[in-house]
Amino acid sequence: MSEPILFDPRIQTSYTVWHQDSHLEYLVVDLMAKLCPDRFVETGTHMGWTLMWMAKRYPGIPIYSTEIDDAYFQASLHNCKPYPNIQLFHMNSPDFLRSILADNPLHNWGLTLFWLDAHWWKPVPLREECRVVATLERYVCLIDDFACENPRFGGDVFDGVENNLRYVADIMGPKCWRPNYQSLPPYNKGYGLFLKGVSYSPPGFMKEDVL
Repeated sequence: MSEPILFDPRIQTSYTVWHQDSHLEYLVVDLMAKLCPDRFVETGTHMGWTLMWMAKRYPGIPIYSTEIDDAYFQASLHNCKPYPNIQLFHMNSPDFLRSILADNPLHNWGLTLFWLDAHWWKPVPLREECRVVATLERYVCLIDDFACENPRFGGDVFDGVENNLRYVADIMGPKCWRPNYQSLPPYNKGYGLFLKGVSYSPPGFMKEDVL
C-alpha cells in the first residue's frame, strides 16, 4: 500500500488535525463517546486528514465528506482508500449535503456530527450549508475557523464579514458553545458548537455565547 500524502505544498502545511488543539480534539472525542452519533459529515475534505483520524478511531460509523478542488479531491481519494467507511464526493458542499439527505429520509437520519470547514473558495457556502443542517430535528454541528471574543479566537473573513455567531445566528440560532481558553499558535482559530435535539454538557473549557 502506498504511503499517505501528509504534506500540502500549495499552502506549505504538514498533516494537521483539529488545529493541533488538544482541547478541540478532546471535545470531538467527548461528543463521540457521550452522544454516539450515527455518522460524521465533513465539508471541505482538503487532503482527507481529518477523515483519516476519524476512520481510524471510529471504523464502525459512516463518514462522508466533499471536496470541490480537483487536486485536493485526488489527494483525499489516495489518502482515504484504506478506510472502507469513508465516502468521498467531488461537488459543492450544499449540494452534497442535500444529496446525502435525499438518499437517507429525515426520519431515518438519526444523529449526525457535522464539521463545516469548506471556507477556502468563493462563494463561501457556509450559510447555505447551515440552512441544510438546520432542517434536521437533531444535530451536533461544529463550525471551523469561527471567531470568538473574551478570550479572542480568530475566524475566517468572507467578503469583509467575519465568520462568527452573528454570521449564522439567523439560521442556527442565537447561541453556541465556544472555546474558553487562550488560543493556541500556530493557528489561533476558534470553532463554534451548535446543538439541536440533544442533551449534552460541554467540557469546562467551553462557554456559551448568546446574542
